Parts: sequence; C-alpha cells; structure tokens
Amino acid sequence: MGKVPVYTVKKIMPDSAMFDYQSHFIEEKDFKVVLKEDADVYTEDGELLLRFRKNVLSKKAIDDAYDALKDFMKQTSTDRGIASGSNKGLATGNKNPVMSNILGYFDKWAMSQKAIFRNSGIKYPGPCRLTSFTSRYPEKWRRVIPLIKEIDAQYKLLCPEEHKEQRAAAKQTAFHIEGTAFSTVTTNLNFRTAAHTDSGDFKKGFGNLVVIEHGSKYEGAFTGFPQYGVAVDCRTGDFLAMDVHQVHGNSPLKPTDETSQRLSLVSYLREGILTKCKNQKMYDAVKLAKRIETWRRKTMKLKKQRAE
Repeated sequence: MGKVPVYTVKKIMPDSAMFDYQSHFIEEKDFKVVLKEDADVYTEDGELLLRFRKNVLSKKAIDDAYDALKDFMKQTSTDRGIASGSNKGLATGNKNPVMSNILGYFDKWAMSQKAIFRNSGIKYPGPCRLTSFTSRYPEKWRRVIPLIKEIDAQYKLLCPEEHKEQRAAAKQTAFHIEGTAFSTVTTNLNFRTAAHTDSGDFKKGFGNLVVIEHGSKYEGAFTGFPQYGVAVDCRTGDFLAMDVHQVHGNSPLKPTDETSQRLSLVSYLREGILTKCKNQKMYDAVKLAKRIETWRRKTMKLKKQRAE
C-alpha cells in the first residue's frame, strides 16, 4: 500500500465572507481541486480538514444497508434549514423539502409528539428518543448497524485521538449506537446541500461520510469546502472524515436518468444528546408506541360517541 498524499490548502475566501455565504448553493467551479484518490488535507494553520480513503467498506454491509433503507430514505423533510438552501434556517416560512432523514437517536421530540404526552397522561420519557426508523423498523435498523460499525472502524483508524474522545463522550449516555462513537446517522438522497456547518455535532469530533450509488451512473455531487476550494468525489465503498464545523456542501448532481441515486450517510455524535440525556434511561419504544396507540383509539371512540 502506497503512501497517502498529504495536501495543504489555503483560504480563497476570507472568514468575513463565510457567514453570508451559508445557505448558498455551491457550484462545481467553486472547487479548484477535486480529489478522487486517497488523500489527507490540512489547512495552512496545520489543522486537519479531511481524510479520504477509497474502497475500504465491504460490499455486503453496503448492500444490506441500502436494502434496509431503500424505502425510508425517500421520505421528505423540511427541517434541514440552511443546508437545504433556506436563507433563514428553520425559522423561515420558505422551507425547502428534501429527502433527508435520521437514524439512531435524537435529542428532541416534535411538537405533535409532546402534545400526545401532555394530552394522554403518558409519562414523558425524557428529552432524548429513538428516531422513527429505529423504533418502527428494528429489523431493518439491525441491517444498517454493520455498515455503521465499519464507518466507526475507519474513523478510529484515521482519526484515533478524535475518535477516542468522541467514543468516551458517547458512552456517557444510553442514547448512542452501541459499539460506536455515534448517536445519529443522517441519510441524504440526491440532496444537494447548500453551504453550511453542522453546528449540532460533537465539537471535538469529525463528521463521517459515505456514499451508496444505485441505478444509472451520475457525475458531480462533489463534497467539499468552498473557502478552501477543495472537494472530494466520494463514491460507493469510500470513506470521508471531514471537519463539518467548517463551511461545506455539495456541487450539483448530474444524473444519467431518473434512476440515478446518490445516498449519503453521515455518522456523528449530537452535542444535544450529551448535554440533555446523560441521566435519562432508555425507554421501551414498543411499549410506548402501544400505549400511544391505545390512547388514540380511545380518543377516536369517544369522539365518535359524542358525534352520535
């Protein structure tokens, strides 16, 4: 195995321009260099920006994960804020729908879910929860775990100090993906992320991105850092550890036809889980769902009786 090339990149945009640059869509021309082979990239200040490795993930883990996610990944969300190109984040009324979803654990409930606890009398389990996919489809979730563990292994290999600190932090709460340094995985299907930072991620860690290609071939969809003019062409089997606290995003996807799919999975640890959930015990998701369903049926029955 040859020595991995090491690059140093300089800023091509000043820091003062980066705040306003967020929520803007990145073009391919904004990246002066697109890396397609193994590489380590540092900033001119000596800080690690990314590590990229080709063909390090197993085909079986990739195929199993895709098969488990192939339906769920198509659900749309309007909660991606600046990353979806919304210039006011989650506060704007102009929320762009994108095929972006979460797996694993999360540190807040939706307003509708909180209303159920309030109205039903069911005990609020605490601020952290299983995501919808993880709680509703446990068998499918188990089929995704091997890929997440392979991602974790690459993270540990390439960023050992960051992984060690993140793993130790993750173990302080029950709401982490067992055997990994992660609490959460975000899936993005053909989602051109605008320039943004992942402000909710573990501050001392890295984001870990992998891609699964399906259907007809596509071009573009490079992941990179516009301030430094460098991007990566991450493909099936590749692994990218990246400093997601720097402004980043994707250039446009250029599909061959409507079957072209680029599914990215980003694995990370949420700061909110560390600050809110250290003392929260894991609840029984199946039991909770049954109690909520029983309450809903009783509520519907009462409404029907009153209407008669």
